[in-house]
Amino acid sequence: MRIHSRLTLGLLLALLSAPATAGWPTVPLPEHSTGETVSRHMTYNGLPMRASRFSTTQEVEEIVAFYARKWNGKYVVDQLEGKTIIGHADGDHYVTVEVEPAGGGSEGTVGIVEMPAEGAKPELGKDFYRPGGTEVISDITYHDTPNETRTLVLQNQLSPYVNQQHYLRRMRANGWSTVDSAPCLPASSQCVGKFEKGGDRKMVVTTSRDSKMLTSTVVTIE
Repeated sequence: MRIHSRLTLGLLLALLSAPATAGWPTVPLPEHSTGETVSRHMTYNGLPMRASRFSTTQEVEEIVAFYARKWNGKYVVDQLEGKTIIGHADGDHYVTVEVEPAGGGSEGTVGIVEMPAEGAKPELGKDFYRPGGTEVISDITYHDTPNETRTLVLQNQLSPYVNQQHYLRRMRANGWSTVDSAPCLPASSQCVGKFEKGGDRKMVVTTSRDSKMLTSTVVTIE
C-alpha cells in the first residue's frame, strides 16, 4: 500500500478546520466491496493513523457518489497522481479514501488520521540523520510489525553520490554495517545502500535524482 506523502490543499484545509470529538470513526465501504486491514497502529507524519484497503466492482464515480451520500455532502475531492482522493472530517479524525480504476472496478485505500491538538506541530524525521538542506516529505512507522517498520521520504539538491557518502559515514558511526551495496559513482543517478545492525535490524537507503535535479531518498528501517 502506498500512503501519499503530501495532503492536497483542499484536504489539508479541511483537516485543520475540523471540530474535535472522541473515538475512531467507522468508515463504510461501497457495495460489492471486499476489504482488509493494513495497520491499526501506525504513525503518519507524527499523527496516529489507521489504514485499510478494499476492492469493488464499482467505478470511481460511483464511489465518490456513495461517500457524498454517506457524508451528507460534507466532503472534498482532489486528484493526485491519477488517483481520486475523497476527504471527510469526522470529529477529531480526518478520513481519506484514495481510489483508482482497477480491472472491471476500482481499488481503494482508507486512511484515518487523528488530528493534532491546536498548536501542536509534529516533528518529522525525529532521531534520524539528514544531510543539511534536506526536507522530510513523509515519516511513517508501522507499530504493529515486529520491528516497527519505519519509512522516510527525504528530498534535497545534493547528488545521489553525495547523499550516499553522508549516510555511509553516519550509519557506520552509529554501529550499522554495510551489506550488499552496489557501487555508487559521482555520475550515478541512483544509489542503493543496505545496512544491518545487531543481527535483527535492517535498513535500505535508496537515493535517486529526477530530471529537475531534485534528489529523493527513501529509507526503510526494519
